[in-house]
Amino acid sequence: MDRELLEKHAKNQYVQIGFLAALLALYVLTKLSFFGILFAIALIGIVAYEVWSGGKSRGWKEELKDTLVSLSWIVVFWLALSFFLNSPVPINAVVSCSMLPNVERGDLIIVQGEDPVGYEAEITPKELSALQSTSVSVHAGSAGEFELNGSLYSYCTQHKDNICALFAANPEIFTENRGPFTFNYGECMRVSEEVTLSTPCVKSVDFRGNTYYTNLSHDTVVYSPPSGDLYSYTGDIIHRLFFRVECEGETYYLTKGDNNPVFDIQAYDYAYMLGNRAPSSENYKGRILFRIPFLGYPKLFISGFFSETVNCDSILEYSTVS
Repeated sequence: MDRELLEKHAKNQYVQIGFLAALLALYVLTKLSFFGILFAIALIGIVAYEVWSGGKSRGWKEELKDTLVSLSWIVVFWLALSFFLNSPVPINAVVSCSMLPNVERGDLIIVQGEDPVGYEAEITPKELSALQSTSVSVHAGSAGEFELNGSLYSYCTQHKDNICALFAANPEIFTENRGPFTFNYGECMRVSEEVTLSTPCVKSVDFRGNTYYTNLSHDTVVYSPPSGDLYSYTGDIIHRLFFRVECEGETYYLTKGDNNPVFDIQAYDYAYMLGNRAPSSENYKGRILFRIPFLGYPKLFISGFFSETVNCDSILEYSTVS
């Protein structure tokens, strides 16, 4: 009797959904990977049980047929959504906390493939070549000028020397040139529930004699990093567009996470000697049309992203415009 009752509850869709919702709520409240792992196991188990139960009661031939029909409808729905939204990835999930507080980890996002809104810049092929190079020229006021890869911020997160000590104490005296763009550092505040800390960050960008600040009215875009780049090993990137750069009919995108201290092209790993290039229209997948909180977590759990990423417990505060 107990076994029959257990099977009855296991088949009840309301019980299944309630159990998954409870695990999701526990994960959101505690941030413990344990509940994310349980959610993934439970979801896979429920699907497997439904297939096994259907095969046992109606025969495996019928169950296989129904499964293929269901998968076909999912593919048709995805292709239709891709067509109407003009995006190869019309639905995605936010994995990291790099866009806090405006886009959160676990958000389900709907992506539309229209041209995104951002500052516009037109550059020459020579300037594009310099922009796409990992080499940057750093100006440090009276401390002089020098070159390094990626950015001074990336360098100083992986090295400790006198220039990094000066950078931490006086970030406002440092600028970086990469192609026609000058990245201006300053002091930002990293705010968490426990403490507020000062940290260097890029506060503005100069281009052709004008200064530009992070504009929260700009679109948040989704792109796949160019092959071989540092970020290409992390999957799709979901960051705010800063500049839409035009060069001989091709479009490139300068992007930055709202909760990140530097632009994507400034990230550099000295151990692997890998940096990032500005993605082109070939890498662009679309802009966020709208987001639904929490509903992206199932995709994260199934994909194995159980733990929170860096800076999920804090928000970077700096001057913005809108």
